[in-house]
Amino acid sequence: MLNATRLGIVVSVLSVGSASGQDVDYERYRLDNGLTVILHEDHSVPAACINLWYYVGAKDEQDRRSGFAHLFEHLMFMGTERVPGLDFDNTMEAGGGYNNASTSDDRTNYFSMGPAELLPTLLWLDADRLEDLGRMMTQEKLDKQRDIVRNERRQSYENRPYGKADLRVHEMMFPKDHPYHIPVIGTHEDLEAATVEDVKNFFATYYVPSNASLVVAGDFDPIEIKPLIDKLYGTLPRGSDVVHARAKPATLSEVKRLTMTDSVQFARTTMVYHSPRHFAPGDAEMDLAAAVLSDGISSRLYQRLVYQDQLAVDVSAYQGSMLLGSLFYIEATAKPGVALDTIEKAIDEVVAAFTSKGPTADELERQKAKLEYRTVSRLQSILGKADRLNAYQFHLGEPNSFKRDLDRYRVATPADVRQWAGRVLTPEARLILRVIPQIETPDVNPRDARLAIGDAQPFSPLVPETFKLGNGITVHHWQRRELPLVELTVLLPAGTTNDPAPKAGLAALTADMLDEGAGERSAIEFADALDQLGASFNASSRSDVTLVSLSSLKRNFPKALNLFADAILRARFEQKEWERVQRLHVQRLVRALDRPTYVAQTVAMRTYFGDAHPYSRPRGGTPRTAGSVTLRDAVQTHKNVYRPGRAVFLAAGDLTADELRARLERQFGSWSASSAPAVIPPSYPDPVNDALRVVVVDRPDAVQTVIRFTMPGAIYSDPNRPKLQLFNTILGGSFTSRLNKNLREVHGFTYGARSNYTMDTSVGYFSASSSVRADVTGAAVGEFLEEFAAIRSGDISSEEARKARSARRMRIVQSFAGLRGILGSAATLVRNGRPFTDLGDELHAVAGVGEDDLNRLAYNAVPQEKGLLVLVGDKSLILEQLKGLDLPVPIELTPDGDPASGN
Repeated sequence: MLNATRLGIVVSVLSVGSASGQDVDYERYRLDNGLTVILHEDHSVPAACINLWYYVGAKDEQDRRSGFAHLFEHLMFMGTERVPGLDFDNTMEAGGGYNNASTSDDRTNYFSMGPAELLPTLLWLDADRLEDLGRMMTQEKLDKQRDIVRNERRQSYENRPYGKADLRVHEMMFPKDHPYHIPVIGTHEDLEAATVEDVKNFFATYYVPSNASLVVAGDFDPIEIKPLIDKLYGTLPRGSDVVHARAKPATLSEVKRLTMTDSVQFARTTMVYHSPRHFAPGDAEMDLAAAVLSDGISSRLYQRLVYQDQLAVDVSAYQGSMLLGSLFYIEATAKPGVALDTIEKAIDEVVAAFTSKGPTADELERQKAKLEYRTVSRLQSILGKADRLNAYQFHLGEPNSFKRDLDRYRVATPADVRQWAGRVLTPEARLILRVIPQIETPDVNPRDARLAIGDAQPFSPLVPETFKLGNGITVHHWQRRELPLVELTVLLPAGTTNDPAPKAGLAALTADMLDEGAGERSAIEFADALDQLGASFNASSRSDVTLVSLSSLKRNFPKALNLFADAILRARFEQKEWERVQRLHVQRLVRALDRPTYVAQTVAMRTYFGDAHPYSRPRGGTPRTAGSVTLRDAVQTHKNVYRPGRAVFLAAGDLTADELRARLERQFGSWSASSAPAVIPPSYPDPVNDALRVVVVDRPDAVQTVIRFTMPGAIYSDPNRPKLQLFNTILGGSFTSRLNKNLREVHGFTYGARSNYTMDTSVGYFSASSSVRADVTGAAVGEFLEEFAAIRSGDISSEEARKARSARRMRIVQSFAGLRGILGSAATLVRNGRPFTDLGDELHAVAGVGEDDLNRLAYNAVPQEKGLLVLVGDKSLILEQLKGLDLPVPIELTPDGDPASGN
């Protein structure tokens, strides 16, 4: 090893990537204090990120301090002496950056992303809190974040369908003295018991350089960044060596059974087995077993439970990989009227056959191809690459283990998968967890000086090469050679708003049928052919547009394109497949009514726009309207909508324009319009809501209330659109926005609050929402109203405007970091009839918007007096708490948006 004492580092390795798309160039070294540093350069866009892993997770928590690792993740954003209060997020967002973090059983991960010129600041911010956060911890900070984490537990588990059951899995699978016995989120009792002294001890023990690895990825010069890293991080004390929790692999010697009730409409069974730990022999084989069993309509479990016997509305299997031992899950949601005994018997029969004979060679190769695509596709994102570099360093000691990881799957044989499945999927040793619907009843320190954010680097979004096929179809192509991937999207100018009201869901169902048999292939054969290529196909209808997309490895693109053409031009629309697709679609809509956020959104749209307006109906329709659609309706819609006359092709990836043109001509050059009439654009009446109204949807005993405001908003062509997007960033469009800061950080009412402008071609509206503790519903609504009033008064500051400009610029820049992002941005411009130069023009326009510009439009930007407030939760609690607010008398509606009985 080369000891570079001047920089205080020990150089470990320099990896040179290959052209295979499965290696990532990096440089790794270790500071004298033990911090591992990994550098990866990516100059595709002027952006950079840092990804910091601390080797501590829920498994390392002390007894009766469950949830502490995750609680500490939140506390890490609560400020230091140099960066007090919310300045960590404010500073980052002011420079156009953003951040987040995650906690697992085994590690805690913090990542920050921003323009390249922000990278020194990102490094300084994390170095500062690594040095100083423990010293500055207070009871007030602990109390605030403890409330937020407890709200997260309520929102993510207690108020989510099946969530309370999911919390019990670790408790049932691991003994009380095992590090995995309690899930990451912890218990309310343990979170309440945490003290400031606990926090400081935890920080001093685990948040030390020798227990961490730092990845810096993106557009930077190592000659400049390495000395800065040494200056900011190399002078931090090493800390004591960390002792991590250890445990022998847990086992079961019997079948454990647990049945729970929940506010759901469909029963669910979950089978859980102990399986090999992450990256150990057998881990990859169980990933493949899960895929063969449940990935796609040709998978074993889907075929038996959903397709053939029609016992379940969905089924899944997956390997939950962890450091000390993994869990393998099989979950199935029962079709109404089907007993869980029947479903469990069918699962056992499928699994028994699988463990006896294993997968076929074709089944296994399909899943291997899909895994290869996902692995290579992940490399499009510098955040994705940075996180995998850290993950591989943590688990394998070698950051560039992309190929090594893939090879675990490549070398697996059907016999290997069968053997491991037989060892893991033991019917006599497992957990069977059932959820059934409940019956409803009511000195000179290098970190002292804050580093200045540099000037934004020049960036001009790439414009495509545009050409026409022989039949007149327009093609826009962005050539990107970084990875051997190709993305293709066909945009058709008709969507869900074209559905007749009694048949809402028609466009979505028609799109769903494209890959359910096409050309010479049945639905299963089509899915198998895609899987064999590692390609993915997607078709979806939005309000005013239908998008059909293909993702593929370059080497498989010609064959994948043939399948893509079959789906668009030669979809088979067979009665048998239609019955299955429609049945599952309707059942999904019924199940969606178990989600309070979905209920709030659908009730808000129907009540605000009125039944005559196309936006009043969910895109997928309702169970009644989607159930009334016939196969003949779908076939006719396909003829009307899927026409070449107004179709636009968007492509990006590792192909030249000439290569793309030749392949598209071969597959689509003969596409001609049918004799059916083209779709007539719908009419959009004014929303019926013209004065402030309040609606309550009763959800008895709910632990949270969903608050959702809906108000008039601008359409996409509005000249104020860029300013309104900046305005929304300040109000509710970022982590440090006013709404989130107020309801989450200041009051601890919620896990998050947000707002958004939906700006479609012909319709626009504003929404603001949050899921809050039930006992603070009235107070939370009051805070929403106060924030609306304050910002409408014109009190936006220059600092808020500057931060919003930086954040918006970063979003535009980052949209060009991957192929899917490029095509997503392009589709928005095409559907709104805008040139591709618009994004560059918007970058320039945004740079000139100041606080005065935003304050001038603020009053009309949130027209509260024409708004609608929907509250979904326990009616008795809601009505009592609304009494002190200056609001209209609430009306009660059902989850469908109909008047409630007695209303």
